[in-house]
Amino acid sequence: MLWLEILLLVGIIAYSAKLGGIGVGMAGAVGMIAATAIFGLKPGFIPVDVMLIIMTVILAISVMQHAGGLAFMVKCAEKLLRNNPKYINALAPAVCFMLTTLGGTGYMAMSVLNVIQEVAKENNVRPAQPLTSSVIASQIACTASPISAATAAMFAVVEPMHVSFAAVLLVIITTSAFAAAICAVISSLQGKTELSEDPIFLERLKKGLVSMQSKEDKVKPATHEAKLSVLIFLSGVSVIVLLLLFKNQIGHTLSSRDLIVMIMMFCAWLMYLFCKVDLATIKDAPIFKSGAESLIVVLGIVWFSSTIINAHLPEVKESAVALLEQYPYLLAVVFFLASAVLFSQGSTAALICPVAASLGVDAATIVGSFVACSALYITNVYPTTAFAISCDDTGSFMGRRWNGSFVINHPFFIPGCISLAAAVPFGLMLARMLL
Repeated sequence: MLWLEILLLVGIIAYSAKLGGIGVGMAGAVGMIAATAIFGLKPGFIPVDVMLIIMTVILAISVMQHAGGLAFMVKCAEKLLRNNPKYINALAPAVCFMLTTLGGTGYMAMSVLNVIQEVAKENNVRPAQPLTSSVIASQIACTASPISAATAAMFAVVEPMHVSFAAVLLVIITTSAFAAAICAVISSLQGKTELSEDPIFLERLKKGLVSMQSKEDKVKPATHEAKLSVLIFLSGVSVIVLLLLFKNQIGHTLSSRDLIVMIMMFCAWLMYLFCKVDLATIKDAPIFKSGAESLIVVLGIVWFSSTIINAHLPEVKESAVALLEQYPYLLAVVFFLASAVLFSQGSTAALICPVAASLGVDAATIVGSFVACSALYITNVYPTTAFAISCDDTGSFMGRRWNGSFVINHPFFIPGCISLAAAVPFGLMLARMLL
């Protein structure tokens, strides 16, 4: 029976990867029906905490988007990139890393990908290079953000182990930044041919399929309300971080989940109140719709995966305890594989961190390995990955070596894997020093 259930899990995962997007959640529902009706399994846990955090952070960002704040942040990023075009391969991932770290979701970075591809092609750089590193940096940054669902799920597990939020934050930000930097270097070495020498680009340019006209002047000047919405949002993030950093001194008992949910919703209300946002239009914000898709993905596939895993947790514990005691770095492998399957850092952390703690894995190992929850790039169907490919009209992702026709033959695979392989030992070393 166990092997049939594993076969079901693998089959649903393969099917969900084929569907992509919201279809991943639907595939999870198919798996749930089979697991409960055919195999008689008890439904696993629904990742409510992760979903609440995603929902409220996306709400706040959506209100900020309608107030013009997100466009203002993109404009600032665009100005930085256009003023320093020679450093596009370094600055693009750095900008995406920062946006995601502050916003807690990789969808923050999606808004700047068009700018990155424009600046790249205007400066004879194959857009696939900075787009690749930017997408991966945004995915890695979810494991550095103090308000991401992944960080909240992980910290909820390690906090009872008497570790401070300050130490955890220092480890995850440093480790994630190190991984993003490694990724930027590797990505810039892929496809060294300049854009003007790329035969696919030249052919598409000849056919009129490539636009070389900059869209920089089409962005309206930022309003007072736009700047105020950014200030309110970033102030909310700062308050969350300060309340978690000085939890013992202040004496409050609120969890990171409760803080994020309350403060993000409060920030959304403040932006509505002071930034002239029409409440009826918030649901139409592009990032709100993307967030709704994430909720369905998390609900379907994580619920199904936890149902299969929890049904056999006693057997897993029996064999895993000794293995993890001897080879603690294997937790990073589990994080890596789970995130590649679940398409969500928050879902991975919510599913794996409690299991790891129940197996006796120490806080330093969990925190040091946490960066490995970022393997969403393994297939090229994740929304930010797919958007990066679709927004590039030069064809730099279309070569046989990079087109993803064999699932992993795309430019995200090698930089992502190498960056995490380098970052995990670094993170474990740092965690053991600080925790």
